[in-house]
Amino acid sequence: MKLGAHVSVAGGLHNGVAEALAIGADTFQMFSKNQRQWIAKPLTDDQRDQFRTALAESGLGPVMIHDSYLINMGSPDETKGKRAQHAFLEEYRRCEALGVPYLNFHPGSHTHPNKVMRDDHATREAALERIAGHINTTLAKTEGFESLLVLENAAGQGTNVGITFGELAHILERVDDPSRMGVCIDTQHAWAAGYDWGDYDGVWTEFDSLIDRERLVGMHLNDSLSDRGSRVDRHANHGEGKLGESVFASIMQDSRLEDVAGYLETPGGPDRWRPEIARLRELAER
Repeated sequence: MKLGAHVSVAGGLHNGVAEALAIGADTFQMFSKNQRQWIAKPLTDDQRDQFRTALAESGLGPVMIHDSYLINMGSPDETKGKRAQHAFLEEYRRCEALGVPYLNFHPGSHTHPNKVMRDDHATREAALERIAGHINTTLAKTEGFESLLVLENAAGQGTNVGITFGELAHILERVDDPSRMGVCIDTQHAWAAGYDWGDYDGVWTEFDSLIDRERLVGMHLNDSLSDRGSRVDRHANHGEGKLGESVFASIMQDSRLEDVAGYLETPGGPDRWRPEIARLRELAER
């Protein structure tokens, strides 16, 4: 498994390459714009070329861009939904322009104001249908793009959907061109949603029964401060959370994941990521 982290691009997108190299990574994840703003200035030719050149010279990859936290393609509000779909399309165009193979995104939320409707089946399914519809609109407008749209499982906070493998599969089954889709599994999100990584083989058995394993292109390798089933998205550094080192040892030693990229989204920044990456490599060699 190639390993990296979600690095900073402060001062220029190309700086993400330098930070990844500094922590001894094989790859990295980044934002292509301020993740908490809807609008970004278009990429200039210089920005694009500088990033592409730095990345090509580094030998790092496969790189993943994470889209904005503001985007919610599950919203039932037509205006908000269109705004989210437009923002998602722009994220995809930036990803393709930068030559990055993966655009990672959270499915979205159904936003029903009544708390008792949080897990209402029909309400959740309607949001999944809206998300698939926005994905299809994006794909139709980007014929010929090579970057994959990578669907990530959610932790389940608030009215998040896409928290189970079944809900991810529901979206994927309704995408017009599934060849342009990938999946990224966040270990902390899965744990918070109720998956027990202590039953390592059981988790993957369920995944494989619902989703084509070939679709799995990435994992977010995060420990968890929150309890299993809490539906609280709180990441922890390895060895300081609820999952335990044995879970990450199983991941690193799983031959089925050799071609899957692993990205840290743990606290502490580069000073913590370098030893975490080194430790994961040690676990792989046990």
